[in-house]
Amino acid sequence: MLRGAGGVALGLPLLDAMQPRAARAQTSSAPRRIMFVFQANGDQTKQRFSAAGETDFVLGEFLSPLEPYRNELLFLNRLNKRFYELPEDARSDNHQQGGSSLAPFTSGAGSFPIGGTEDQTIGYVEGPSADYAIGERVIQADPSVAHRHLVYRVGDKSNNIWNLHSHAGPIGEQNPVPPETDPYAAYARLFGSNDPAAQQAVQRQLDKKRSALDLVLGDLGSLEKRVGAADKRKLEQHTQALRDIERTLTGSATGCGTLDLGAKLEVYKDDNHAAVGQLFFKISALAFACDQTRSIQFNWSGNTSNRVYRNLDLSEGHHDISHDSSEESFATVRRIHKHLWTENTKLYDLLKATPDGDGTLWDHTLIVHWNELAQGDSHSIEDSLIVLAGGAHGYFTQGRLIDYQNKTSFSDMLVSCFHYMGFDDVTEFGDARLRLKGAITGITA
Repeated sequence: MLRGAGGVALGLPLLDAMQPRAARAQTSSAPRRIMFVFQANGDQTKQRFSAAGETDFVLGEFLSPLEPYRNELLFLNRLNKRFYELPEDARSDNHQQGGSSLAPFTSGAGSFPIGGTEDQTIGYVEGPSADYAIGERVIQADPSVAHRHLVYRVGDKSNNIWNLHSHAGPIGEQNPVPPETDPYAAYARLFGSNDPAAQQAVQRQLDKKRSALDLVLGDLGSLEKRVGAADKRKLEQHTQALRDIERTLTGSATGCGTLDLGAKLEVYKDDNHAAVGQLFFKISALAFACDQTRSIQFNWSGNTSNRVYRNLDLSEGHHDISHDSSEESFATVRRIHKHLWTENTKLYDLLKATPDGDGTLWDHTLIVHWNELAQGDSHSIEDSLIVLAGGAHGYFTQGRLIDYQNKTSFSDMLVSCFHYMGFDDVTEFGDARLRLKGAITGITA
């Protein structure tokens, strides 16, 4: 802003905007936001860092795109997801269970084969994911936020246990959340059109939908009084879904902002995955800036993704490559992850360039990078790497690598996410067998 004013800052008193970013962030009144960013199939655990000191760590080949941002990142290495603590009939294949890591609960009954076999079948996890649960707490505290959470995925539009990462719960119930996979549809749903005549037409449609919802909700209220306990639970879940629709209509963001999405892409074509991902990043930034949501889950693919990265001159699918333990295949896995980390840094730059309150969206957002596996060829769920990025209101002490040696769990890390968002009363999240210590200590400023 000051640069755009042609040097008008000369002679001004010391303003908050002139202070160092960290000093501003800790006193900022801007809302806290969180974005979970997923990429699939594990990496190569021994090649993450070529030196592993807490502050003098050296990033390995595939993490090297993060070097310019290292002082604004916190690397949490070797977290344990602890799935083997669950009974065999309550956990899936590590790809499947790992894809639901944000919902660290047991898997319920279902019809999906474990590990591609027909020997045993399993279903979705029985509980909410962190993106949903955090969003629920947000709207309880501030009902003006239109969307509990937004869920986006790059790639195919099919939905099954292999690629659904968000879950609504409640605890004890299976309730997977299908993501938006078309960025054009996602943008239209959030922001509509910026043409005034079109906005008026949209407003008329919204008014009609609100009237219809009022009638349906009234009927459901009467029906609940006349049914048994099991049916009442189903009706309550359905009513909650309708209330979500009602809230998003009330918080419609028509005219809030505008994006140039460019020439329309074939969104399910592998060759367009990077461009589609960047569109979702732009939509996410605008949704945060317009306070449409404070919790977003973004997935570069489903878990077990077999995308062919032709942009890297590859002809074999990612999942297939990840299960080959040869050095040649590991080199290819590193190339794929280096590519995705490079794309992730474009999100960083976008958030840094978006003004927000007394700083930027980067200053007021926590980005949580995660993967369903630690390493693909061994299906390992120990040695998981989490990268925390973003200014996050100065909440974390960044520029560090912390090795937890599998003595801290992925579930513990999620509790720390709740605490960053201001929900310090959350002391545990997930099944007790998947937890260890509660919120991670030693990572906050």
